Amino acid sequence: MPTYYPESIDIDIEEFVDDCDSSDIEELVAYLKSEGHDIDGPIGVQDSEWNNEIHKLMDSAWRLDTEDEKTIREICAKLL
Repeated sequence: MPTYYPESIDIDIEEFVDDCDSSDIEELVAYLKSEGHDIDGPIGVQDSEWNNEIHKLMDSAWRLDTEDEKTIREICAKLL
């Protein structure tokens, strides 16, 4: 039986991840988080302020006029 060592195996990370199904990806994310990796990336002060302001929009559509709501929806469609 041959023995393989991690150093002798060359797998392209993109190929590995592309071959994972959604449950494999979830397991990989959970593992990376458990190992202390910040997989969400660093959030700078500006990002944090932005997130806080955007969070205020949640459940507030009733307070917007139709034009403002349309503008926000267009921005979301462009970004997502």
